[in-house]
Amino acid sequence: MKKILIFSFILVVLLCGCSARPDGYDSVKKAKELFEKLDSARVIMEDISAGERLMEFSFYINEKGEMIFSYLGRSADGEERCYSNGAEFYYKTAGSGEWEVIGPADENYYYNIYTRDYRYPYARGSIFFLDGTSVETADVIEESGKTVIVYSYDPEKLNSYAVSLLDNVSSFSELTVSYTIDENGYITEFTERGTVTDTNGQKSSVDLCIIVDNMNEIYEIETPVEITENEGRASIL
Repeated sequence: MKKILIFSFILVVLLCGCSARPDGYDSVKKAKELFEKLDSARVIMEDISAGERLMEFSFYINEKGEMIFSYLGRSADGEERCYSNGAEFYYKTAGSGEWEVIGPADENYYYNIYTRDYRYPYARGSIFFLDGTSVETADVIEESGKTVIVYSYDPEKLNSYAVSLLDNVSSFSELTVSYTIDENGYITEFTERGTVTDTNGQKSSVDLCIIVDNMNEIYEIETPVEITENEGRASIL
């Protein structure tokens, strides 16, 4: 069975239904909301079974409400990097050794500049999947100042609705997620394990862990690209 990393899956929106909410649902929902109020944090994604780090994203929000961040992602194609100083967006695609920049004069500039209210995807609560309508079993475990909430989802219920929101996913065979919530109500670790079939009929596994740390403790992001001013706008040396 091929293994695949379903990034679009972890970025799915929160699903809200009218059925009874599983144990721990309100704590997870509140933790997702708290995540979107953080002034800074580091987010790490790992492939659990392979023991590989897939991405690292660090951000902070300055006094102007601008989001300063750095992103490093790894895939079979190589490394992908992004950086924003709050005014320009710099990026380097996998396999490319050159940085490129999107500035105020460029098309779609405003879609690439992030703020406290318009947050980069990895700074949004939607990275923690939650569907209160499809949980089959729920376990809530209290452990020395933290709460671990584990949901096993009903594949049939997921496939009837949630799958329609995902790119390149035809169906789920199984899905279990867990949330570790600290004493302040923040999610510090999220895991996701399951099996999916894509739109081409290929069965694949999902085995991911997201770790959140340095919450409200980052005040500076190292600039990974050399920048100079050129006719009133930033450019790359």
